[in-house]
Amino acid sequence: MPIIWRYLLAHYLKVLFFCTFAFIALLLTLRLEEIAHFATLGPQGIYVLYFTLYQIPYILPIALPISALISSMILVKYLCKNHEMTALRAAGLSIWTLMTPLLVAASFLAVANFYIISELATNSHLSGALIKNELRSINPLLILSNKHLMKLRGIYYDTLGPSLLGESASNSIIAMPNRSTHRINLLLAKNLQSSSTDFKTQSLTLLSTSSEGDDHYDKILVENIKETTTTIKDFMQLIHRKMWTLNNDHLQLSLLLCRLHENNELLAEAKIEAKPISDIKQIQRTNSRIYSEMIRRFSIAFAVFTFTLLGATCGLSIGRTQSVKKIVLVAVLSALYISAYFSAKGIDHLLITSALFYILPHLLIIMISLWMLRNATRGVE
Repeated sequence: MPIIWRYLLAHYLKVLFFCTFAFIALLLTLRLEEIAHFATLGPQGIYVLYFTLYQIPYILPIALPISALISSMILVKYLCKNHEMTALRAAGLSIWTLMTPLLVAASFLAVANFYIISELATNSHLSGALIKNELRSINPLLILSNKHLMKLRGIYYDTLGPSLLGESASNSIIAMPNRSTHRINLLLAKNLQSSSTDFKTQSLTLLSTSSEGDDHYDKILVENIKETTTTIKDFMQLIHRKMWTLNNDHLQLSLLLCRLHENNELLAEAKIEAKPISDIKQIQRTNSRIYSEMIRRFSIAFAVFTFTLLGATCGLSIGRTQSVKKIVLVAVLSALYISAYFSAKGIDHLLITSALFYILPHLLIIMISLWMLRNATRGVE
């Protein structure tokens, strides 16, 4: 490897590492609410640490492109400020020769970023969700005491007597919706006790409605139970509002391709069996979301390369005067990419539109960067 390559790469990767570390710390603070919500579920300290570490691969693909932008811009500005760029060009090295090691390193980082977002980030996101879901099934009394979580699930819980958090509660009231009858079930219990495997109740009264009858009158069922014991898993089925589902961002690339293959088979069968148009459109919408997820991963991975090119281009200065125009250009193009990225995530069922939002900012950044480099080689600031 030439000496100039080692010199440029050492400075580029050093700043990239520190910027990435700083952005990870910053983005983790933005996810403190989710981490704090997980901590309120009452896990051991080690599980809180695991949950926090699982957030890092999920935010790393976003931190890398921004760090690459800052790193390449600082490096080129440093070379220009200390007249090293002038000396290197006077020695016969062109601007493209000096840009090559940065772009090569950015290409390898883009490949690594694609692996992170397709394999590590999906696995960490899924593992974090599984830990949270499993923890919610360990201690029902602890979950019931979380009023914010119960409010989100449409459940009311209160205890009128003495209670011990996570272990027992007396004179408890639980009101939860009944999805089959569209009414509310009311549960009154003299004593609730939770262990590692079982959930025990004493002097239980359950008020529910029957689905049979006319539309104007409800049949109320009252059940009195002196003592009952049920497993925690069965009791948590009452609290859980919906079944666990795997989103596309939970799946690694191979599993995402398998889901796409299954949906294509379902789409072919639906067309052969002449199923309703609504069913066919639903399958097509699911396929669009899968394709959009693949393009999203490519876009955020390729952003390391385009942002490195943009930073190196805007950091280049061939005149004596310093201008803020390039700083403004970097801010505008970065904001444009981020806005288009999140807009595309919101319309992932519209494949063509979301793909354009993911890809067009890259093309615009590359075209502007090449145009500016072409002018710089001709001596135009």
